Amino acid sequence: MLSRKRPLIPSSLLFLVKPIPMHIPWNGYLDISNSSFKSDIKREIPSLNHRIKHLAKNGFFDKARDLYQHLRVSDTKPDRFTFTYVLKSCVGISAMAEGMSIHSHIIKCGFEHNLFVMNSTIEMYSRFGSVASARRVFNEMPQRNLVSWNLMISGYGTNGYPEAAMELCSSMKHHGMALDKVGLMIVLPICGHVKAFRLGKSIHAHVVMLGLSRETAILTAVLDMYAKCGELDTAEQIFDEISNKDVVSWNAMITGYSQIGKPRLVLQLFKRMLSEGCKPSIPTMLLSLQAGTHLSFLHMGKTIHGYIIRLGFGSDVSVKGLLIDMYSKCGELSSACCVFSEISEGNICSWSCMINGLGMHGYGKEALMAFFGMLKRGIVPDDICFLLVLASCSHCGLITQGRKMFYYMVTQFGVQLKMEHYASMVDLIGRAGCIDEAFKFIREMPMEADCSVVGALLGACRIHGHLEMGKVFEECLEGSGWTAAGFYKLLLSIYAGDDRWDEVMKIRSVMEEKKVKGISGCSLI
Repeated sequence: MLSRKRPLIPSSLLFLVKPIPMHIPWNGYLDISNSSFKSDIKREIPSLNHRIKHLAKNGFFDKARDLYQHLRVSDTKPDRFTFTYVLKSCVGISAMAEGMSIHSHIIKCGFEHNLFVMNSTIEMYSRFGSVASARRVFNEMPQRNLVSWNLMISGYGTNGYPEAAMELCSSMKHHGMALDKVGLMIVLPICGHVKAFRLGKSIHAHVVMLGLSRETAILTAVLDMYAKCGELDTAEQIFDEISNKDVVSWNAMITGYSQIGKPRLVLQLFKRMLSEGCKPSIPTMLLSLQAGTHLSFLHMGKTIHGYIIRLGFGSDVSVKGLLIDMYSKCGELSSACCVFSEISEGNICSWSCMINGLGMHGYGKEALMAFFGMLKRGIVPDDICFLLVLASCSHCGLITQGRKMFYYMVTQFGVQLKMEHYASMVDLIGRAGCIDEAFKFIREMPMEADCSVVGALLGACRIHGHLEMGKVFEECLEGSGWTAAGFYKLLLSIYAGDDRWDEVMKIRSVMEEKKVKGISGCSLI
């Protein structure tokens, strides 16, 4: 709900005989016991609709709802515009129960066959996440238009049912309907989300047939669809065809490169964007910062930081969090701390980045202090934050503190444990030399260990030269379908460190049989 000053309502709001002064709000002047109230309301229906619309459009949803309730008490029948605006107000104040009550009132007033009102009802249910109710209204409509189809497809897409949206999109043809410009902007992102390349390609052909291939917004949506489907060559071709590129077009192409793990191309396109005079947005800076962090390009990170300050994005908390992460991973912990100190009210992201930065640089106790400082400020940690705290304890050998954190995570904060948390605990216990305890921990896990857990234990075996446990996992690897090169490399390190060259040759032959190929390490310098 927006916190604004109470709006001033024009004097002709309710009473024609005794007008209300412009400077006095209407609250308190609506005397529904007045005998002239009903007749005045009837004369004022068009004016009331205008006022309800004005209140809803300007964010005063509660006032619009209250005005509708007074109208309803008067036993005066609203018109279709009244219902449309008041349904929008219910969405604005998250009043689903009242929205359902208004839907009931719509049926009682005989507007259940009104196309305009039913479209608003579909939109209301979709916004509340009740797509089943929205679909029921949609199915019961005797007449539908393109708006009805677009609203229902959008409802499925925004509420996490992309497959249902695609099915509804396909069934439009059987009802003699074709996607318009609005529908295209709804369906194309859904195609990209579910990687429906063939459908997306046919929609692209439809765009060309409609003569919309010169519209920047439509072409950007097509470009984004191809990028999300992994068709970067086609996406690049469409990007070059856009004559009037806006920041959304540039961001769509940059996002495509980022999603396939091409940070160098992200930075190249960012430089090209600046050279062509397009002003970046906050998403542009975030994607470019992530690319610089991935490549450990400190100089580029500092350059982007300079652009962030000049463009006025320095106060954005998400940008600050990525700057902390970039400086930490590029070895500039002091700069990361400086950025963190500039944040007046941090969120869970910025605190998590600072905790991770301290932990990876060996300041485990300071990372724990930052964690407890975050709790004092009332910020509730999530599962990722706890994962970073556990990793910090593991890097710094704080096994006792790590065990306590794991216990608090479950008992005090009710975090649902994931495989990554178990892997971090195995790494923590194993690095401390408690190999048997780590193995027992894996056996007592409520889920079957995956490669991350096994890799953590094998890494601990390599560090402490625990050949017996290494032998156990060698047998597990032989009987499993795992082909991750990291496992075999760890086993090779364990046996080579103890001069067990016969075992090394045996593992190499297994790797050749399974066609396991490792990626050689390299320096970023």
